[in-house]
Amino acid sequence: MTKNNPTTVNLNYFWKKKTILSFAAILFIVAIHNSATNQYQITEDLFTNTTWFIRNLFAYGIGSIAVPFFFFISGLTFFRNYKPKLYKQKMISRINTLLIPYLIWNLVGIIFAILYTFTPLSNIISGREQIVLNPENIFQGIFFYKYNYHFWFMYSLIVFVILTPFFHILLSKKWLGITFIPIFLCLPLISDSFLHISLSSIVFYYLGCFIGRYYLEIFTTKKSLLFSVLSGITALLLLIIKMLSIYHIITLPTVISQLLLIILLLAIWFFADIFITKRKAPKFTDEFFPVYTIHPYIIAVIVKIIILIAPHTSYMLLINEVFSTILTMIITTACVYCWHKVLPKTYSIFFGRPIHHQNNNTNIV
Repeated sequence: MTKNNPTTVNLNYFWKKKTILSFAAILFIVAIHNSATNQYQITEDLFTNTTWFIRNLFAYGIGSIAVPFFFFISGLTFFRNYKPKLYKQKMISRINTLLIPYLIWNLVGIIFAILYTFTPLSNIISGREQIVLNPENIFQGIFFYKYNYHFWFMYSLIVFVILTPFFHILLSKKWLGITFIPIFLCLPLISDSFLHISLSSIVFYYLGCFIGRYYLEIFTTKKSLLFSVLSGITALLLLIIKMLSIYHIITLPTVISQLLLIILLLAIWFFADIFITKRKAPKFTDEFFPVYTIHPYIIAVIVKIIILIAPHTSYMLLINEVFSTILTMIITTACVYCWHKVLPKTYSIFFGRPIHHQNNNTNIV
């Protein structure tokens, strides 16, 4: 059986790589949530088609692994040292890092929806949902992310953490753990969601749990240049297949599409070894979760402002799509970085992060 006892040096490398790739994945999530293409009523031409190609490539092509990556890496880090006696400790940790920020920002989402509905705020913001004030909507907003649409990921992750004892039973034997991978892979054939959980996300989290339990060492060591290059070639070929399916040139069955995402995710993980150097990861890359949390509010403003001050032409659509995504990343990262420096205690509460944290923390529970 593969050894699963990576050294501290390997874990340091793993945390650095995880942090950098997590920040990169947030860029693609911002691209997914960019609503610029829905705000322009223009005919097709070169600029419009180019805009849609860029959006499809970054949001639905390579960007399609962004959320699966976070499910996968969350399962891997949770089960890298999991034992039943640690369940209470890990649950307390996740209450601070997941549940409390989830509830706080859902309340912020409700307040934002109220302002959007009953004030002129809608004049400078695009793509937000108005609210009808009643107990049901407030309840849905607080506990089921009704006004924080991107928090479906956090909701699912919270549920998966609660189900840890169940996953632990499935992973008690390696052969049993392997058996359930194709079972979870086929769940989207039954339904898209169940109890607000995307069923397609379970296989990514569970696969991370399985690897964290049995093959962690493979993911914490830097691979050879040849292996990384071959992984990059594999990722490129899979990305081409993905783009062909987006443009309906080929049709991929649901299970095959899920399997393609898994292989693409793994290929990009190993390909990234080429770019991970001995230098420390930039400090701002550790802000990936805060950036994920607040970016929809910022990009909604940026997109709308560009629409208001610039002509409604196809070339401006292209500029808006690209510029608003990049500007959102810059502004959001700067905001949370300053928040961390100026108001560290509130930062810690709102984002579930320690006041003083570093990129490569091998002691994370």
